[in-house]
Amino acid sequence: MPRSRSSDKPRKTNIRVGSRTLLILIAIGLAARITMAVHAGLATPPLPGSDASEHDSYAWNLAQGHGYRGMSPDVKLPSGELLDHPSAYRAPLTSLFWAGIYWLLGHRYSPIRLAQCLLDTLTILLLYRIARICFGETVALLAAGVYAVWPTALLYSSLLGSEPLYAFLFCWFLLQALQFAGHPAWPRAAAAGALLGVALLTRGNAAMMVVLMIPWGIVQFRKTPRLITRACVIPLVALFMLLPWIIRNYRVLHAFVPLETGVGDVLLGSYNRVVATDPLYYGYWVFPTTALPEYARQITAPNNEVQRDRIEIRLAQQWMLDHPGKWWYLLESRFRRSWTPFLQPQSPWLYRAGMMASWGPVLVLLILGFFPTAIYFLRTNHPGWILHVGIFHFVLTALVFWGASRFRFPVEGLCIILASATLVWLCKRARSMIAIAPGSLDSEPSRRSHVPSSTLIS
Repeated sequence: MPRSRSSDKPRKTNIRVGSRTLLILIAIGLAARITMAVHAGLATPPLPGSDASEHDSYAWNLAQGHGYRGMSPDVKLPSGELLDHPSAYRAPLTSLFWAGIYWLLGHRYSPIRLAQCLLDTLTILLLYRIARICFGETVALLAAGVYAVWPTALLYSSLLGSEPLYAFLFCWFLLQALQFAGHPAWPRAAAAGALLGVALLTRGNAAMMVVLMIPWGIVQFRKTPRLITRACVIPLVALFMLLPWIIRNYRVLHAFVPLETGVGDVLLGSYNRVVATDPLYYGYWVFPTTALPEYARQITAPNNEVQRDRIEIRLAQQWMLDHPGKWWYLLESRFRRSWTPFLQPQSPWLYRAGMMASWGPVLVLLILGFFPTAIYFLRTNHPGWILHVGIFHFVLTALVFWGASRFRFPVEGLCIILASATLVWLCKRARSMIAIAPGSLDSEPSRRSHVPSSTLIS
């Protein structure tokens, strides 16, 4: 039956209110991020030897037309200074993004920080749209409101790094994947795959998501097997996006490097005697050259990042084979460190208090709602369980390498969505219990106590 004009009015009013609320939240989020960036110092250069300093060296060389070259650990001149050389130590997209800004505005850091603030503000909108598809308007606005003032989002927006760009691309990919599941057309699958590939070129963590998209597609479209092929296009396109980078690396480095030559540093820094025995590095990582002197000569002798990478991978594999008794300890410590709201004692007290006040409640609500929401999505064949897959890709990364809030940040928006859904459901259950309690003024059934069909758990 056609909807009457009178029945359309409340719906249009709700849409207008929701849109205005979202715009206010986006404005608050942008203002908070810029304020934090200004407080941290818009023009502050990256610390020497940091990840940001390496991205900066690659980006500035690109902007000057010198190609993708710069610093990487322990590739030095005879004098001992780090050598500016063609490199694949880090995935290239962050440096390419910075290089575009440098080319337009010069070698300045304030435009990068402002661009990061804008990207993370757009992430608020992406999370809103993801939550709205999965849980409805109320949860979407609540999640957007929380993320607008989320402390770690404000922090990473103000720091030079790959986190804001990766979080933005990863959330955009998830939104595109949800839209593909609703209308499984070839172009949507290709678009989702391209976004996942771009995210992979930003941070290697997305490699786990490329693998997990295969079981997601098989399970999601199990009732229509012909669509499984379309879903498998997503990881295939993501891998295809690496092809230009692989060709460049082979031509420049004369070796097959699919993504980074920093994998060996990550693996050997994660599997060694220090992280397996020193409580200070419980579930964490150390830099191999300085923290593991027994390996330093083997690592630095080639003075070549490709050879160094392969030596470190071999040493890490050998350590794992020699110490099977440490495997469970490493897995357990990484899992705990990746999720805990308790920062290390040497962290500033303000950081520790902020983490407890923000991540602590979200973690509790996430634990309560993670499995019920996943089960509901799977039973109803709703594609929203890709949120759980996205969170699981972070868990796998932490278990294989190490646990850190830095790794968790790109999926904290997804955790906030699930926590918001759990909170809304708990509030509605509490209202329902009060409404049916003996002697309650609201014990009469009413339309206002009805739970909308868009709400996930009923």
